Amino acid sequence: MRPDILNKNPLIFFDKALETQRSQLLTVMADAVSECRTAADQAATLNETGQIGLLRLAELWSAIRAKEGKGGLVLEGTETQILSDVVAQFYAYLTGFKFSDPVGMAIYVELHFMMASLMLGEWYE
Repeated sequence: MRPDILNKNPLIFFDKALETQRSQLLTVMADAVSECRTAADQAATLNETGQIGLLRLAELWSAIRAKEGKGGLVLEGTETQILSDVVAQFYAYLTGFKFSDPVGMAIYVELHFMMASLMLGEWYE
C-alpha cells in the first residue's frame, strides 16, 4: 500500500451513498408533494398509517428546525392540508441542504421509505 493513501478521504463510499440516497429521495419527494396537494384538494382523509406518518414527519421537521434555532411548527388546516404543507416544506429544505453524517443518512432513508409508502396510497382512506 502506498503511504499517501492514508491521506485520502476514508469516507468516499459513505459520501457517495449519502448523495445517492439524497438524489433518490428528492425524486420521490417531488412526486409526493404533488400527490399530497392533490389529496388535500380532494379532501382525502388520512388513515391510521397516514396519521402516524404525519406525526413522524412533523417530529423530524421540528427537530431539524430546532437544531437550526428556528421556531416550532404552526399546523393549521385539515390533516391532509397539514401533511401537504409539511412534505412541501421538507422537500424545499432538502433541495437546498445536504446532510453529511450518519444521522442524515438515516433521515434520507426513512423519508424515502415514507414517501414511497405515501405514493402507494397507504396513507389515505
